Amino acid sequence: MPIIKSAKKQMRKAEKRRARNRALKTALKNLRKETLQLLQDPKTTLAQAQEALNTFKSKIDNAWAKGIYKRNKSSRLISRMEQIFNQKFGQK
Repeated sequence: MPIIKSAKKQMRKAEKRRARNRALKTALKNLRKETLQLLQDPKTTLAQAQEALNTFKSKIDNAWAKGIYKRNKSSRLISRMEQIFNQKFGQK
């Protein structure tokens, strides 16, 4: 445990940031699962899939901008989701 006052404050700040990042990562993981499930559902229309994919890409890019995900991870997640989208809807 820290003894110095500034170190105690840094520890409190780190705990708050950890909780915030953890909540955002959980939300992103759930969004990824929902988007994947929607893309794999045979009843999904092209418009629904595009909307879900665009939302997913936007949230992942925001996570990268905030430093929650690194650039390569965010690019990889988006790329994989786009591949699934293209396999189903046959777009380039």
